[in-house]
Amino acid sequence: MDQDNHVSRENARRAALTRQENDRRARRTEEENERLALLNQIGDLSRANQEAVDLFDERLSGFLGTNRTDGRCLGIIEKYKSMSAGQLANESGLTTGAVTAVIDRLEAAGYVRRVRDPVDRRKIWVECTDELRAIVTDIFGFYDVIGPAMMKSFDVGQLAGILAFLRIGTRVNEEMAAALSENTKPGGTPADRLAQAKLYRRAIDAGAPRLAEELDRLAALTASKKPPGSK
Repeated sequence: MDQDNHVSRENARRAALTRQENDRRARRTEEENERLALLNQIGDLSRANQEAVDLFDERLSGFLGTNRTDGRCLGIIEKYKSMSAGQLANESGLTTGAVTAVIDRLEAAGYVRRVRDPVDRRKIWVECTDELRAIVTDIFGFYDVIGPAMMKSFDVGQLAGILAFLRIGTRVNEEMAAALSENTKPGGTPADRLAQAKLYRRAIDAGAPRLAEELDRLAALTASKKPPGSK
C-alpha cells in the first residue's frame, strides 16, 4: 500500500511538473507572439512616421524655397550655430565645391551669412541670419507646447527604451547610407542599379555582425544611464 501511495505521489508530482512546464512554454509562446506583433507594428509605424517627416520637410523646403540638400545643410549650420565650409562638407558628406554652391544659394536667400574670423582674418565662418533663426523659432517652437503632451504618457523606463530605439535606428541608417555611398553610384540602367544593389547588400550583410555588436553596446549605454530607481 505504501508503495502504491509513493507511486501515486510521484506520478502526481511529475504531472504537476509537466503542467508547469507546459504553462511556461505557453507563456513564452504567447509573449513571443506578442513581441513579434509589436515589432511588426513598430516597423509599420516607423515607416508612417518617416513619411510624415518627409512630408513636413518637403513642405518646409517649399516654404523656404530651398531644395532638400540646401535644407539639410541649413539644418546643420543652424545646429552648430557657426561653422566653416570644410566642416559643413564633412558633416553633410558633400564635396567642398558643392558646399560652396549651397552656401552661395543660402546666402542669396538671406538665410546664412559669411563672417570673417575676428582673430584669424583668413578664416571665414558661416552662420544663420537673425531672420532665419526667427523663422526656425516660429516653425519649431510648437514642440515647446506639444512636447510635454507627447511625452507625458511614458514612464522613465519607456523613455529609456525610446532613446535606445532612436540611437540604434540612427546608427543603422548611418551604416546603410555609408554602404550605399561606397557601393553604388548615380545613373545607369535598371540592370546596372540592380547589380549595384546586390553589391551593397553583400557589403552590408558582411558588416552585420560588427554592427550588431555596436548596437548591443548602444543599448547597454542607454540602460546604464537610466536614473536611479528606474527598472
